[in-house]
Amino acid sequence: MEIKKLGLLILFLIFGILKSNAQLSDLHYLPPLKQGSNNSSVKEQAIYMSTPESTAFTVNAYRGTSTIPIASFSISNATPARYDLPNGDNGITMVQNNDTGIVITTGGLRFESTGGQRFYVNYRGSSGAQSTSLTSKGRQAMGTNFKWGGAPNYATTSDISTSLGIMATENNTTVDIFGYNPGCEFRLQNDRDGILDDAIQVVLNAGESFVLEAYTTETAANVDGWLGASITSDKNIVISNGGLNYGVVPTSSSSRDAGIDQPVPEDNLGKDYVFIRGGGQDSTEFPIIIATQNNTQIFVNGNTTPMATINEGDYFIVPGTNYSSASPGANMYVRTSKDAYAYQNLAGSTGVQTVGLNFVAPLNCLIPDKVDNIPDITDAAGTTLNGGITIIASATTPDANIVVTDGSGAVTKPAALTISGNTDWKTFYIPNLTGNVDVQSTGPIAVGFFGANGNRGIAGYFSGFDVAPNVDLQITGTQCLPGSNLEVVGEVFDAYQWFYEGNPISGATSDTYNPTVAGDYYVRVTKGPCTYDSNTLAAYYCNPDIQLIKTADQTMINEGENITFTITVQNFGVDPATNLVVTDALPTGLSLLSASPSTGSWTSPNWNVGTLNSGQLETITITAVAVFNSLPNQIRHLANIALNTQNQVDSNLSLDRPSVAIIVNNDFDNDGIIDVVDLDDDNDGILDCTESNGTITNGTFGWYLNTPSGTLAMDNTSNPELNSWFLSSTSNLSYSGITASTPFSAVQIDNMPSTSLEEALYNNDYIEVSFTTADNLSNPILHNINWGWYQPSGGDSYTMSAFLSADGFISSILTKEDLVITNNATTYQVFDLMDQTFIPLLPDTTYTLRVYVYNQIDDDGENYSFFDDINFTISSCRGMDSDSDNVIDSYELDSDNDGCSDSNEAYNNINADGGDDMVYGSGVPSVNANGTVVAAAYPTPADMDTNGTPEFQEAGNVPTITVAPANSHTFVNTNDTFSSTDDGDTYQWQVSTDGGTTFTDISDGPEYSGTTTNTLTIITPEVDKNGYQYRVLIASDTFVCGNTVSSPATLTVGPRTIITNRRITFRVNKN
Repeated sequence: MEIKKLGLLILFLIFGILKSNAQLSDLHYLPPLKQGSNNSSVKEQAIYMSTPESTAFTVNAYRGTSTIPIASFSISNATPARYDLPNGDNGITMVQNNDTGIVITTGGLRFESTGGQRFYVNYRGSSGAQSTSLTSKGRQAMGTNFKWGGAPNYATTSDISTSLGIMATENNTTVDIFGYNPGCEFRLQNDRDGILDDAIQVVLNAGESFVLEAYTTETAANVDGWLGASITSDKNIVISNGGLNYGVVPTSSSSRDAGIDQPVPEDNLGKDYVFIRGGGQDSTEFPIIIATQNNTQIFVNGNTTPMATINEGDYFIVPGTNYSSASPGANMYVRTSKDAYAYQNLAGSTGVQTVGLNFVAPLNCLIPDKVDNIPDITDAAGTTLNGGITIIASATTPDANIVVTDGSGAVTKPAALTISGNTDWKTFYIPNLTGNVDVQSTGPIAVGFFGANGNRGIAGYFSGFDVAPNVDLQITGTQCLPGSNLEVVGEVFDAYQWFYEGNPISGATSDTYNPTVAGDYYVRVTKGPCTYDSNTLAAYYCNPDIQLIKTADQTMINEGENITFTITVQNFGVDPATNLVVTDALPTGLSLLSASPSTGSWTSPNWNVGTLNSGQLETITITAVAVFNSLPNQIRHLANIALNTQNQVDSNLSLDRPSVAIIVNNDFDNDGIIDVVDLDDDNDGILDCTESNGTITNGTFGWYLNTPSGTLAMDNTSNPELNSWFLSSTSNLSYSGITASTPFSAVQIDNMPSTSLEEALYNNDYIEVSFTTADNLSNPILHNINWGWYQPSGGDSYTMSAFLSADGFISSILTKEDLVITNNATTYQVFDLMDQTFIPLLPDTTYTLRVYVYNQIDDDGENYSFFDDINFTISSCRGMDSDSDNVIDSYELDSDNDGCSDSNEAYNNINADGGDDMVYGSGVPSVNANGTVVAAAYPTPADMDTNGTPEFQEAGNVPTITVAPANSHTFVNTNDTFSSTDDGDTYQWQVSTDGGTTFTDISDGPEYSGTTTNTLTIITPEVDKNGYQYRVLIASDTFVCGNTVSSPATLTVGPRTIITNRRITFRVNKN
């Protein structure tokens, strides 16, 4: 869409005064459409013509470019006419394959009265299982800027397609179709994917038509990639669009019916819409909003918070749960901040196969007070329907003044339903009508009709686009900013209110306005009981200005999870920006998965946009995955920053927001439980806080400005441990961009220049505090940020938003947006400044909170506002680093670095870790939802020497032998001993009877004593023990993971005997 803009010549936005050319018109066009296959959506077809005129007149029907009527009809209020068409793909209203995707001269119809009399034209079609209706919008349908409308086509059965028909009203009309998903594939005659171009241009003469078909099952992009595409022309055209067949419930194979309608051009739209529910369920009853301008906010049922914000060409489905009830006739009010298309998907019954489509008219108090008449409401080209009407009426019109008659006479109406969020209108739902239906009122009404028969459902509006006010805007001055004025010229109105980006501008209530900021403006004027909005006027800077905004679909993700970034770039300068390149290098910790630009090309890390025209907005979505890491911290702070370059020098007049702060949750032990909630981060069977030295639960610290009064230092802590080991330092409270002082225990803000968050961000109007966490913290978590005040003595209301940064505001996380602080506090009030459930923190990191303040309202007779008492609530354990390796014990499996696992030492069991990977138990442990090991008992860790330090946090060693057992000689039946001098605590002696090849444990008994002491006694050995070897295994009570084995000592055993031969005497075993 080309929004009229400042920058060339003096431009005018003109609405014809009290235009009366809409559904009731002297001229009607019906462009042809395309169904999935012949007779699948419509077979029997008829066109119904009616009029409020009592005197009969002639209506001529012309086919395509023909100047000779194909049929003529005489109609009056009492004698409506019906024009029966050939069945199915008749080449007139429904084209065949060969006429699709090319310019045709014989398709489409034009109806014109010979004397300028006004009449209605309503197309109805039926087949064996489908029905549909389309009401011509008359001259009001003629224009040069449209969006392709309808509903996403999720149906998966055969003969499913979406169609667009275009018909020219003048010769040499150039039509451009663009802005659809490049993946869309359109039919070219018999080839369903014969048109693959990213943009389409055709030239049509008066009466010629061009029909596009997106056959749904051809490609996934054909489901909704066409929805919101732009159709522009240099001369007036008329379009029709819809699904033939289409379905809106992806999970149901039977979800299909026909739904088509004719929209009006973008300059005949509005912002306020009321929808009246049909007979369907929530899945088939919903509005579809299509934006014609960027940053269109969608508000539902008077809610002041937008349900969604969409850009030009985007669509949003408002869930059916927002209707006032689940009953037929329930209503819903939708307001958009900028003009938008509004379609309604509804159903004739609860069956998903009875859907229909309405193009809905915006609310307008100048619409007619009667619809006379809707002909033969129960007939759809020969199919009998159960028909009815919906009425949107002015709330000031008495119900008794709204009179409905049908073929049976006067109709008894039900009670009107009020509309949530809009007290100016009310609605009626009147089923079971017959014959010609007439609605008369003393106030404005919009009337639609509906019908159902088995699987068939139809719907359509007969009024609502009938008139629009005359609001002329003239631009004077330099034609770009600064130096331009917007003026309402011509007609004088009772009241004026200027809007910027959909929001009222404070004090801008005259017929002129001097804009200073680029963006979209319109004026709302009031005359008598009616209020009207002008179209939007886009104002741009004289100097080049490229705005770059980056967002993410989430700010906290886990390892292995995907995150999607969206970068939007918009040109707010009056001239094109050329050779524009956006660079987005992902930080370490994220890995690129994909990138999808709306224009240009992507070669990581560069998005080559090319030329960006004035006002043009383009986007790219980048999907990345958080890579796994083994860093011993519960989170990683990542900043993803984009930047732009172009041939022109960016004046940066518009606020850029190029960075996104991301918290990546670590899962150190890879057990599927992120460290933030994992009570045992390393699965060693010891709780993290047990491996620490101190715990703070819900501790608070803050800047109360009390001690002494007016101090800017942090002056309140709930726990002395906050200062002793959680906080390394804190800053003084400071402020920027505002005029403030501390005359007592609060900040008195005397001047708050910004009126919006965007302006406050640009001007750096904030109050700031910082704190730095100490090192060696275990699982530090920020639970809440709150702000409190007590102000019974006055002070102006204002608004605040809060951001938290861990990198000096290279990037930041929004914690609270648009918190309104009112001046009516009579008691101490506490306001949350953090919407997140929690925010994990890092040790040894400086966190800065900026509270941006803006929109000061002089509502108390004072010239100041107050800011007071900012408070943080945290929890943390004081981490220990037993081996001084800069890794806290909760992330180490051997905290004291003595070679013995924490599991074994804490449980004083050499087998606690299973002997494989130091985590508790054998293999990969099963864990609970809180990250604790299922098989672990989590006892108080062993402290065998009772010195107050668990053994897993003080290094142990195997015992040291200073004197090892020595070889010994003894006589038979004479005790002998072996001893060890060492620093051990426990002993186990062993014996080898095979010369030291194998050793086995021995125990006290007839042969030995002292087997578990440092001295072993061999009791009265026999000669069979001669040559035995003995050794001792020595262990320490404070080191469970090993022992010291002495060298073996040999026992020699002999008898007390003298042996004499002839010459020599031997004395054996003497002594």
